[in-house]
Amino acid sequence: MKTNSPNVLFNHQAICLLEKTSQVMKQKLLLILMLVSFCSVSFAQGTRAEGTIVVTDVNSLLFSTGSTSARMAGTTSSQINVERLKALVTQVQSSTYYYEGVVKTYGAAPTNLFTDLSALNQLNNAITQKDNIEIVTLRINTASELNSTIDLAAFSNFPNLKYIYFITKLNTTSEAIASHIVNFDNRFNLLYKIDKGDRNQ
Repeated sequence: MKTNSPNVLFNHQAICLLEKTSQVMKQKLLLILMLVSFCSVSFAQGTRAEGTIVVTDVNSLLFSTGSTSARMAGTTSSQINVERLKALVTQVQSSTYYYEGVVKTYGAAPTNLFTDLSALNQLNNAITQKDNIEIVTLRINTASELNSTIDLAAFSNFPNLKYIYFITKLNTTSEAIASHIVNFDNRFNLLYKIDKGDRNQ
């Protein structure tokens, strides 16, 4: 009686099994592979998008037609109350000014902080009334400041800070500003404005 000894390199039974596999199974396997591939690409793109820092033109928020609150695209930060933002930017508020190492505060419980990018590293120690600050207006005066690193860790001890507002007379883009930002915190909404006119604040 002749017995079949299995050949390790060439298994006739496995080949027959593959030949008998239905076309439907092959299609299901192909669909599963495509689905897994698609999901992995989508996940990778979503991960990159979450790390994106968005700096929005303040005029597009304040003067656009729409509801009084809007979510800034590309961030996971809280809702932007456009009416409150407009009041902080356009109306007189209790404010602190920090320029050239000198702190001047006008009014009780200041909600606004005005300074320039050159003072960023000294802010944490220089400003004592931080609890009510909702917006920091950072003026970018020179091209070297525009191209320097903007470390938002300087604002880690400002508990109610919602907006960081960059103003410059230099030609730039939101992407250029965003590319220099480090230590971004999702609770901050980043805004900018190119102001070619006189310095009002």
